[in-house]
Amino acid sequence: MGNWRRRSRLADITGIALLLASLLVSCGVFDPGAVDGSSAPAPVSSAITPSANTGAALADAVTGEALVAQLRQLEQVTVAADGTRAAGSQGYQAAAAHIEEQLRATGFYEVQHQPFTIQRPHPGESRLIDAQGRVINQVPLSFSPGTPTEGISGRLVEPARGDGCQSGDWDATLIGQFALVERGGCSFEQINQIAASAGAAMVIVSNNRDAGLYGTLGSLRPEYVPITGVTRSEGERLRRRLTDGEVVLGFTFEQRIGSYQTYNLFAQTRGGDGQEVVMAGAHLDSVPDGPGSNDNGSGSVVLLETALQLARLGATPHHKVRFAWWSGEEWGLLGSTHWVNGLVADDPAAIDRLAAYINVDMIASPNYVIGVYDGDGATFSNEALPTGSADVKRLYTSYFDAIGQPWVDVEMGSSSDHAAFVPSGVPVGGLFTGAG
Repeated sequence: MGNWRRRSRLADITGIALLLASLLVSCGVFDPGAVDGSSAPAPVSSAITPSANTGAALADAVTGEALVAQLRQLEQVTVAADGTRAAGSQGYQAAAAHIEEQLRATGFYEVQHQPFTIQRPHPGESRLIDAQGRVINQVPLSFSPGTPTEGISGRLVEPARGDGCQSGDWDATLIGQFALVERGGCSFEQINQIAASAGAAMVIVSNNRDAGLYGTLGSLRPEYVPITGVTRSEGERLRRRLTDGEVVLGFTFEQRIGSYQTYNLFAQTRGGDGQEVVMAGAHLDSVPDGPGSNDNGSGSVVLLETALQLARLGATPHHKVRFAWWSGEEWGLLGSTHWVNGLVADDPAAIDRLAAYINVDMIASPNYVIGVYDGDGATFSNEALPTGSADVKRLYTSYFDAIGQPWVDVEMGSSSDHAAFVPSGVPVGGLFTGAG
């Protein structure tokens, strides 16, 4: 079953796509601040009227008021556990059970778990210091290896050529030293592996915008060396010092890695043709130290309320609809990657039956833009995008254009769960309103 068939059936995702688009405009982008009752957007009509267009009926059924209520409940069950939805935490288990209970009560879905084990870092203190005793502000990347207790030291070295993302960019002067690179040339994993293979003792990544750099290596590998991030201004300061002469730095970092059990949660409609499956997903896990209202309580409750109202509507979809709540996204898309890789290995035909995957991540920023995943590469060139992703994008943009709602392209990138589907050729798309 080739991509041509996926393209011919993309109209079947209009229901979910129209719903998610309508939510942002008709209901407003609901403010996570409303969890404490400070501001709840006016709801649209909650009446469920049978309609030939299930998407339009769903958009009427899902209200801003209901979404805020769901987000408040999600926070309450999380706080009652251990206060975080980090993968493997009691809070994640409680939040997933809260969602599952509501889904099972409808009788409309087949609900399943997919358990798996994750490694989760527990970073301790870190310190980057120069030979004059000046402390340099930095944040180690998740899954960065630690250092010996006494720390490590070395000269700061920039790539001899290029951006440091190719082995030929470095020469022998890097051996035993600290590699300084700018973010954006390649993934954190690649730059770490390249620098480590060239003999680096550690990697310092300067951000490409005026903000702190927070990233992850996704997993702990024996070939990795310590890696930390600094702001763009700090990176520029270090480069200026290099032009004046040798810069020697020292680094200490305590890192512990623990293993945890967690699971993905799935709900698939009992009705509908299983030869084509429309899938929408959101990661339920949060970072350990964040409230997770926007990232990604917002996407999680949108999926839940959509699923509940679809069940109340009682309309049998033409094709099966599968909702997924992923775990481990914050540690490197672990849950979605585990699920996709499992299908590729055990049931590759099931991957081909996916008409499209719609990602719902961070759609409640209080300082929002209406961002649409750039599935046709109009703004952000990406030759790896699966055929059909442009059609998913067009469903959103056509809707926004028709109602006069401005929108912007946002780069697909590889920082959310849609990226797990791209290598298998599944058309992907989604919305994004911003991280802050």
